[in-house]
Amino acid sequence: MPKHKATIQKTAENKKIAETTIQQNQTDISKTATDPELPEIPIVGIGASAGGLEALDVLLQHMPADTGLAFVIVTHQHPGHTSLLAELLSRQTSMPVVEVTDGTKVKANHVYVATPGGLLAILNGTLHRMDTGNLESPRLPIDYFFRSLAEDRKQRAICIILSGTGTDGTLGLKAIKEASGMAMVEEPKSAKYAGMPASAISTGLADYVLSPADMPGQLVAYSAGPFLTRKNLTLPVPHVPAEPLQKIFLLLRNRTGHDFSSYKINTLHRRIERRMNIHQIEIADDYVRFLQENPHEIDILFRELLISVTQYFRDKEAWIELGEHLQKLVSSTPENSVIRAWIPGCATGEEVFSLAIVLRECIRQTEQHINVQIFGTDLDAVAIETARLGQYADGIAADVSPERLERFFTHHEDSYRIRKEIREMTIFAPQNMITDPPFTKLDILSCRNLLIYLNADLQKKILPIFHYALKPGGILFLGPSETIGPFTDLFEPLSKRWKIFRRKETVGANSSLPEVLNRSSMNEQKVTPMMAPVPPTMETRITVAIERFLLGRFAPASVVVNDLGNIVFIHGRTGMYLEPSEGEPRHNLLEMAREGLKTTLSAALHKCITSGTDVIEEGVRVNSNDAFILVDFSVSKLHDSATLQGLFLVSFLPASVVSPDISKKKKTRRKGTKKEMSIEHLEQELQFTRESHQRTQNELQTSNEELKSTNEELQSINEELQSSNEELETSKEEMQSLNEELTTVNSELQSKLDELSHANDDMQNLLNSTDVATVFLDKDLNIRRYTEQAKELVMLRDNDIGRPISELASNIEHDDLVEKCRDVLRTLKYVECEVRTNNGGWYQLRITPYRTTENLIDGLVITFVNIRSSGELRAFFESIVETVHHPLIVLNDNRKIISANHCFFETFKLSQSDVINSSLSDIGNGEWNNPELQSSLDRIFTENTSFENFRLEQDFTGAGHKVLLLNARRLNREQGMPDMVLLAMEALSQ
Repeated sequence: MPKHKATIQKTAENKKIAETTIQQNQTDISKTATDPELPEIPIVGIGASAGGLEALDVLLQHMPADTGLAFVIVTHQHPGHTSLLAELLSRQTSMPVVEVTDGTKVKANHVYVATPGGLLAILNGTLHRMDTGNLESPRLPIDYFFRSLAEDRKQRAICIILSGTGTDGTLGLKAIKEASGMAMVEEPKSAKYAGMPASAISTGLADYVLSPADMPGQLVAYSAGPFLTRKNLTLPVPHVPAEPLQKIFLLLRNRTGHDFSSYKINTLHRRIERRMNIHQIEIADDYVRFLQENPHEIDILFRELLISVTQYFRDKEAWIELGEHLQKLVSSTPENSVIRAWIPGCATGEEVFSLAIVLRECIRQTEQHINVQIFGTDLDAVAIETARLGQYADGIAADVSPERLERFFTHHEDSYRIRKEIREMTIFAPQNMITDPPFTKLDILSCRNLLIYLNADLQKKILPIFHYALKPGGILFLGPSETIGPFTDLFEPLSKRWKIFRRKETVGANSSLPEVLNRSSMNEQKVTPMMAPVPPTMETRITVAIERFLLGRFAPASVVVNDLGNIVFIHGRTGMYLEPSEGEPRHNLLEMAREGLKTTLSAALHKCITSGTDVIEEGVRVNSNDAFILVDFSVSKLHDSATLQGLFLVSFLPASVVSPDISKKKKTRRKGTKKEMSIEHLEQELQFTRESHQRTQNELQTSNEELKSTNEELQSINEELQSSNEELETSKEEMQSLNEELTTVNSELQSKLDELSHANDDMQNLLNSTDVATVFLDKDLNIRRYTEQAKELVMLRDNDIGRPISELASNIEHDDLVEKCRDVLRTLKYVECEVRTNNGGWYQLRITPYRTTENLIDGLVITFVNIRSSGELRAFFESIVETVHHPLIVLNDNRKIISANHCFFETFKLSQSDVINSSLSDIGNGEWNNPELQSSLDRIFTENTSFENFRLEQDFTGAGHKVLLLNARRLNREQGMPDMVLLAMEALSQ
């Protein structure tokens, strides 16, 4: 707590602000407990793990005692641990802190602490402990409680995620957000361990990201808002009138390209008011202005309205039953075929991968080779990117069995990633299900937890699309709260409980398809702004308009057609002129025209379409019921109203009947004999045939020129594609060659890496086995490597690699190690000396340059050889030399005298300061600088030899002329002693 006192003092005013807000806005809690019409108590679930105690202390210290909220704290604790959490937290707040027991009823202004072991759930405001049946810590207890809280408290569920490692709480937060609850997360910078907060923030669903000290004020302000204080949260929110709501829809459409006006109004009201409550905005017009000034809030509102929350194998029993139907589907699918599936509104992809896993299991049982394509689409592009990544928090272990986790997922740190074999079965793409063409020829279509958010008119538009998209016998899988409504003629139930349906073959089912589907290509998948739904009374309006037009004039038997000749409306009795064609029923005027009428009628319709003028034909000879009759007809373009634009009226009359329209332009028939009339009729037919032939020839010539031009363009495109294909083929070969080279290089590098690893292990074992403290430095005197023995002399730790040795403390008296190292780097001459440690030990220090194979200096090598203490060494030698009445000296491997007895000083009249640590050849006036003697001493050090009775006759300053017999022997190196030579002298009488 001491390190948080400064923060507590700085933010103490938050508590005062929160208390003032409560006094002004919060309903009296005692009244809430007794008045059933008042809102239920909002419950705050708090999840914490490692480092969470400090955050909980700060949070409760700043939390007012009369917020009207209940707090339930869930932490990670081992079942065998005796928890003191409740006792510790009770010191930080005046609210009662209670350890949870099975059946604890939640009360306002209380803090409840989950006890170690088991899981915690809540039902109807009562807490229940769920034993896990083992002695291990339960997995993800925070997720478990948050999910239970979301189901029990819906909009009044609030979650707070504090410091901790891992991802526990992330999936629970999603569940609370799906229920329109509120989520608050500790700022990662203030968290002692940022794993849990960072994972929660990465979902993009956190409403507030604050330090523990700042959370209480914001929490109180949110809970005191109108969103949680209304009596019935299911009623439409009165704070979002129709006009501001339409403006919000316009802002969303302009920003995102999507129209939410067809979504259920209650859901939209709740989620918009919740966002208003987040920002403490009470008037809808003010929120509209806030959206205009903060486009980022539009993005957040868009994601909140989409409700991109799902989970693996939601409703497990439904998936079990669906699996049985999928097994039948897979068994009936031929080898090497493709099973196609589509999941609109897939959110972050859990539903898609669930279906892929079940299909993979079914295929494995049949042992067939069947390909699977599963299309997952959603409006939310961010959710689609998450789905494409295929990586989910540890919490999915609560929804996916251990066998499936092992088989279809790879675990990495605190997350699971879907395996490649499942990921390759799926394709994710942004799509507007309402306006974009659907995927077709599907075997399976799963749309769960989406239709319930759309209004009835939109559902009636979507279900025929689903029928169109499915193959005959295809499976439709809906959520438990969804239904096919009135479309029982399109689907038959396979499971009424779990809403699994099979596509029925219904004649004329496509007639109920929305207009956007009839006009769009099924192969074009593009995102366009949402169009207004086609009014269901469109056909009725056309019918009424046509009847009004015909009633406005005397109309004979008539047909209204479009520019393709397709019949839109029939008036009167047309059987004398039209008859159904053979084969499938078709409603085309030219195909239904009787013998003798088709050619003339086709020409007249074409002329009317191209010229826009009325066309009248008289005396057309038509075969009607095996008898030829003469028929007059007219073709005219309809201009009466916008509804009839693009339609044409074809009116028929027997030649003996005079039509008012036709009579105006009708010429006087020439009288003549029957033969003359027949000749005249044949001439007319011949003239018409000539004109038709000429017109057809002209059209054919134009078509040929267009086809020729198109063919040239296609040929050019084909050549370009061929060129591109050749380039791609060349690139493929080059890439394949490069890949082979890279594979070879990679193998070589792997081999070298293995060799280097072995060499490194050998070197490390060699250094440690020498029992010599060794430190390797680079040219900047930074630690490069060291042996375990070096830790006793230099305060080294595993993470000190790369640190300068000057920053590290040592265990050496009169430490001038850094200066010696710099001298060696400067002079490139090694340094050797004895050093004493703080605990009285003695070491032979040697600093040498580090030479590379290219003979370059790349640092230093420092070695410490353990030797006897200096006092013991001197005592050892002095006990020898002082008992001998002949001159004795001891030389080290540098030919320096390290010890001499009293007889030597007396015999040669020398002082101790003149002898100790001096070279033998330098003492006196150089009388000992005898080349033969020096050579003999060198052989003792290098060859481990000795000599006896070496005669030396010499005049010594102060001692006179002397004749000496010298004996020398190398001392054995025992118990850590350095190399030394004992030189004994015997004076001969003259």
